[in-house]
Amino acid sequence: MTRPVSFLNLLRRGHLQVATAAVMTFGLALALIAHVLLSSVQERHLALVARTLSYSVGAAITFRDEQAASELLRDIAGREGLVEARVQLPTGEVLASHAAPTGGALDRLMREAGEWLMHTEARAPVLLDGRTIGLVHLRGDGTAYAWLLVYGAVGAVLCIGASLAVGTLMTRRMERSIITPLNQLAALTRSIRSERAYDRRAPAARIAELQTLSEDFNAMLDEVQLGQAELMARHRRLQSDNDLLAHKAWHDELTGLANRSQFERRLQEALNSTCARGGHLAVLFLDADGFKAVNDTAGHAAGDRLLTMMADRLRTAVRETDVVARLGGDEFAVLLYPLRSVEDARRVGQKIHSLMTQPFDLDAYGQFHCGLSAGMATYPLDGDTIPALLDTADRAMYRAKHAGKRARLQQSAYPILHDKIDQIDQIAQ
Repeated sequence: MTRPVSFLNLLRRGHLQVATAAVMTFGLALALIAHVLLSSVQERHLALVARTLSYSVGAAITFRDEQAASELLRDIAGREGLVEARVQLPTGEVLASHAAPTGGALDRLMREAGEWLMHTEARAPVLLDGRTIGLVHLRGDGTAYAWLLVYGAVGAVLCIGASLAVGTLMTRRMERSIITPLNQLAALTRSIRSERAYDRRAPAARIAELQTLSEDFNAMLDEVQLGQAELMARHRRLQSDNDLLAHKAWHDELTGLANRSQFERRLQEALNSTCARGGHLAVLFLDADGFKAVNDTAGHAAGDRLLTMMADRLRTAVRETDVVARLGGDEFAVLLYPLRSVEDARRVGQKIHSLMTQPFDLDAYGQFHCGLSAGMATYPLDGDTIPALLDTADRAMYRAKHAGKRARLQQSAYPILHDKIDQIDQIAQ
């Protein structure tokens, strides 16, 4: 996978490439134009010098004056910057010639480069009365042209450097206008993704396109935030519904006490813990005496209110760690856990008895006295399983209820021989 390149590097690279291409294109075009112009000027200049020299050496050729021709060539070659100049007779014989000093290696190199780049030779016939009596051959010096190209290349490099510096400055300015808003938007995106802070918004930008991008991004955040709010509201509703369903699944709808399922679950947890750590627990089965008479005389609404008041009194009689449950109708159960001794359960039973002997004020329905018949089973004396404990407590409660006498808490040391009957005083209407 190709590694991504930052936009800033692309921008800087683009400025450098544009500056380099612009300078090189301009330099090449300028060099081409200069080459054409200089070549044309050099060619015309050499042709003019050759014709001038042909007029001047006519007498020297006629009289075969080699010295005069040589002096003339040396004078013109030195004045015009010629590399070589010679005068030939019609037979091909050289009457006079002149060659400039070769100089150093660099001069020779630049001279050869100049001669290779441009035309530096010119010829002109020497005429006398319409007859050709000689030939002038000249070869110009291209060193200046070669140095001109070198200076031009150096200038191009300097221009590229200057363009790079200017491009860098422009990049820095564009960085503040383009890169900075983009980096801010990227940082905002990362923070929103990591912190889920959908209330944050992208800042305004100076560039129209980036401002449009920020506005679209903020609009998207508005939609996301709205959708998140709807999801959270739906989640809260579902959570509330689930909590309500869970509460209904484990609690009695009328009294708010634990129902039979929760009571048995908590009893099993208490048994497991007690078996592992040791100790005691107790189960109380309670049944309201005379509840049917309340329903018959005052109505079901009064009966429901009575059950609610009984549930409230049972809550106040036990600890927060204990469990009070309504098993159905007018039947209640209490789980006392943990217990240091069975006597603690007896004291709780006496407290319940004391609370239930007080009258229940049902407002418009009047006051009612309603007692509770109770049966108790303890672990480990009366069993070590849920069915055993519930059966013992249930039979003790019904025995107390049918006995029709004042019950007292009592504990059997031998539950196998006879049922243990724990009874809270029954108050008959």
